[in-house]
Amino acid sequence: MKLKIANKRFDILPGLAFNYLLYSFIGILAVCFVLDAFVLTYLEDKGKICSYSWRQENTRLLNQIKKRNWADEKNPVWRSEGFQVEEKCPKSKRILVMGDSFVWGSGYANLNTIWWRQLQRELQRRGYNDVEVIAAGMAGASTKKELEWARKLVPIYKPDAVVWGYVTNDPDEGSDKAGFGIVKTMVLPGDDIPERPKSLFTDLFPNLSDELFTGLRKSTLTFRLSGEKYGFDFANWELLLLQGKNWDEYSGTVADLGKYLKSLNVPTFVVTLPCCVYATEKPLPGKTLIDKIRNYYDARYTKVAALFNQNQIEWHDALTTFLNFAKGDQRFYSPDPPLWLGINPANGHPGPLGTYVHAVETANILESKYPEVLGKKTMPVETATGRRVNDWTPAWIHLKQDVNHIYFEYPEHEEEMLTMPIRKPFVSLNFETPCNVKSISINGECLKSADVYYSSEDPDKHYDDGSLTELGQKKGKFVQWSVPPCPRATHVNTLRIVAQFSGPKRGLLVDVVTDK
Repeated sequence: MKLKIANKRFDILPGLAFNYLLYSFIGILAVCFVLDAFVLTYLEDKGKICSYSWRQENTRLLNQIKKRNWADEKNPVWRSEGFQVEEKCPKSKRILVMGDSFVWGSGYANLNTIWWRQLQRELQRRGYNDVEVIAAGMAGASTKKELEWARKLVPIYKPDAVVWGYVTNDPDEGSDKAGFGIVKTMVLPGDDIPERPKSLFTDLFPNLSDELFTGLRKSTLTFRLSGEKYGFDFANWELLLLQGKNWDEYSGTVADLGKYLKSLNVPTFVVTLPCCVYATEKPLPGKTLIDKIRNYYDARYTKVAALFNQNQIEWHDALTTFLNFAKGDQRFYSPDPPLWLGINPANGHPGPLGTYVHAVETANILESKYPEVLGKKTMPVETATGRRVNDWTPAWIHLKQDVNHIYFEYPEHEEEMLTMPIRKPFVSLNFETPCNVKSISINGECLKSADVYYSSEDPDKHYDDGSLTELGQKKGKFVQWSVPPCPRATHVNTLRIVAQFSGPKRGLLVDVVTDK
């Protein structure tokens, strides 16, 4: 009798094990779902982490800048449908800025946030309205490449001054016969996770898989494998550019640059563009983020500054100016990773605070040393008396405008539309100069509903930190919003429009009434 009972118990065990396994599997899936759909999204919205949504958005932004910016290897001057650059300057003075991705706009949703556009606005705020700022550069361009471009561009565009923006990877002297740079950048090996289960997990939990396969794996392998075999992580790669064969060749490039600049009959100087791109780990005990930024750039500027000075090239280090701004911002004393310093959480190119500091430093140099380059000083301009859109996303919306109206075709497909941080596809309209907006109306034959968000330049800080104000969804073929009076409404920088349609016609007529 006891034996039979024991056998029955053993018969039950496989069922219990199966149920335990099933419930455990369901529990793991539930935890993964909560992490993916709520926890990681919440942390991302709070700026604590960069997850799947922002990395996907950064990919869209990179694709968008390629379509908006017509610059190419032959003519790297930034120009677009909304920002035309003619060979003959329309104003009495012109400044040419030379650079790389910091000029090109890697990760930027708004042309006017790039530092040389911030320079144009800063000069207007100081009353220099008769000077045009243009810029030339492509992603990854080195000092050697910029010098090659300048020899071609200066005779064509005839600038009254040339400003060189120095970035810490500018000493890269290019590729050797094997196709790698003299100092090899890191190329991580592929993972050994089977593609099918990985793809299934990614489809089910995009945020969690991105954290595991992109974020955690990449950071772990980068730290562990940096070296001769797989190449060096970016921070160490930058330092190695200042040694050995690469440094010897860069010294020759800077000597050539010095000789070229002496041949020009216009003012020219170099200004550094610090932004803490790769100093994003948490501060060490007793050290603030400000300390880390100072140490990071001192190690990369000191030797280069001596080389430029040796070749009688005027060198200006903006690091002190940048850190003085940082001291007044409490976020620099936080232990959280400073994702807000980049142009977006997935891209370390300088955000609005950094680009504004670069513009202020450059404007100070021009105003104090080369006032003749700035033309006649007139009434300062902070906001436009009229409104003009000079940049938009997506690039292909066929935007047209006159003094009264803005017209464009709202995209039918959402794949190329930006979504962050509102997590809804939108069309972005960027104003050439901030506007004092009183009301906004949208009219469309098949318009079903629309919502509008706006961001603004802070009237005191003079840059747009990306904070959004929602005006609210309204239904109908004609919708209108009165913009409540507030300091930010006087400096509207960007409109983001979310629209729904009841039919195939997606043309929208937008009227923005400003305080003239």
